[in-house]
Amino acid sequence: MRADELPKADLVLEGHFDKDHERRYAHVPFEVPSGRRQLHIRYAYSDQIDSDPLITGGNTLDIGLFDERGIAASSAGFRGWSGSNKMELTIDETWATPPYRKGRIGAGTWHVLLGPYKVGPRGCDWKVEVWFDPGLRSPWRMSGAVRRVDPDPLPAAREGWLRGDLHCHTLYSDGDSWPQEMLIAGSEAGLDFLGVTDHNNVGHQLAYGPGGDGLPIVLPGVEVTTYGGHWNAWGTDRWWEFREPEAQAVERTMRAAAESGAVVSICHPKPFGPPWEYAVDGGFHAVEVWNGPWAQLNAASLAYWEELLRRGVRRAAVGGSDTHYLHRSGVPAGHLDALGTPTTWVDAGDRPTVATILAALRDGRSFVSASPRGPQLYLEPDRGRAGRVALEVRNGAGARLELITAARSPQRLVVDSSAWDATFDVPAGAGFARAQLVSERGDVVALSNPVWADRL
Repeated sequence: MRADELPKADLVLEGHFDKDHERRYAHVPFEVPSGRRQLHIRYAYSDQIDSDPLITGGNTLDIGLFDERGIAASSAGFRGWSGSNKMELTIDETWATPPYRKGRIGAGTWHVLLGPYKVGPRGCDWKVEVWFDPGLRSPWRMSGAVRRVDPDPLPAAREGWLRGDLHCHTLYSDGDSWPQEMLIAGSEAGLDFLGVTDHNNVGHQLAYGPGGDGLPIVLPGVEVTTYGGHWNAWGTDRWWEFREPEAQAVERTMRAAAESGAVVSICHPKPFGPPWEYAVDGGFHAVEVWNGPWAQLNAASLAYWEELLRRGVRRAAVGGSDTHYLHRSGVPAGHLDALGTPTTWVDAGDRPTVATILAALRDGRSFVSASPRGPQLYLEPDRGRAGRVALEVRNGAGARLELITAARSPQRLVVDSSAWDATFDVPAGAGFARAQLVSERGDVVALSNPVWADRL
């Protein structure tokens, strides 16, 4: 039987959300009898509109699911969350609709998680239908992987430096491909590591595996998606609380993730990112200053990070493509992002592992460039003289170099060769020095992390 051939549902749940419930989750309980092997859930709601923040006047309702083990933070009962991306889902003992987890269908009280992300002027009427043991077969099959567009050898990096992408999505959230396809595409793009960050789920991590052996090293991760902003955590194998959108609760969860050993980064703090709405300085190691092609309002994210640096808040800069689509069929406008656009480069040492990559990200031993081809921008204290920084630029000929501190206007000069280096004095009271390369059209094409003055 197919899902579109199902008879009348075994259970129907209905309700209404008013405007004052917007961006507040509700847990709707229902009972599952013993001896069941499959659940199918379908939901619908009134005045449905897309989740795009530019679209208003109607409703967007997110959905997730908890089993009989409970709804507490970090509960093993969390079976998955798909936002508004999927209108029906199946949980079976042997398979499940991505991103939901397959497994035993335990008897007891389950909960449908409903999140009214947008509520229109007439409110949101909703209906959830549940079928027990409808006998549906898995429709999910992996399709062929995409091929690398640019097969030319990539320019060599410094010894021990790796290039990677820290942000991507698959069918386990709102992407169009399987994790294995994303990993192969990462290899074909020339990436050495891949941060895997589906929304509010970790089921994709097992589907990726560890990588390596000719494929990018996999950094297990999750994009924690709240109604006031998103944050990434790499080096974690569990889901983190996303249902409480208050700043204090968000910072508390971020700190817990960091204390567990994860590297935590604020995602795309820019208009329509969606933006970061929390006034917090603690709990995170990094800021995603570059998300997708530079022209997609990344100057706002860079300004957010720069303001932290000028206040002495030491956070690293990272970048990620936020790739959702590999197959390009029916791709929404504005989502034609590609793996490695941008690329984050890290100093992972001579024996790179997940641990050494995470340590480099945590310490800011990294820079971000427009693509896996570069340009490359290495900034470090000058080993020959205190109070100076040394710069090396590879494949950046024609770009404008800007050396930026908190003490004076940027120093600017044009890079005149493909292999270029220089040293610069850092003035007293500078606080920090960082560098960026800017193209003739004014786009940033590479940026470094800061060297702090007390380390010169």
